[in-house]
Amino acid sequence: MKYIAEIGTEHPQESIRALLSDPHFVIPRVFKSVKEFRVEGSSFRGVARYFGFEHEVLGNVYSSVNEVSYPFTLRHGVDVGTGRLTFLIQPGSVRVILEYEGWMERFSRGILKGWVRDFLTDFEEVVRMERIKRRL
Repeated sequence: MKYIAEIGTEHPQESIRALLSDPHFVIPRVFKSVKEFRVEGSSFRGVARYFGFEHEVLGNVYSSVNEVSYPFTLRHGVDVGTGRLTFLIQPGSVRVILEYEGWMERFSRGILKGWVRDFLTDFEEVVRMERIKRRL
């Protein structure tokens, strides 16, 4: 599964990159079922539950000048899925690319797309408020 969405923005690239490089800002907002979330350096781990299945979410964050990438793994017992959440940051826009394959792919396709759309719905306001909070 691959889903691509784009949104216009008036925020500076540096501020957007700083926020999108923070797993505490991104992961709970995009993957709404993730609970018990913690970050250690550039790695993150959490427990999620949807469709009645509890599973582990593991991943890392990598950031460059105009790209932030979150490769991740979902584990439920012996079932595994892998994916990548990528943000391409350009002047005036942010493109979001969500790729996933493996465990629960067919069932989670609609939910994952909906979560990305929800994340982008109030993106400008959430970024504005977070920039004020963090003084970016």
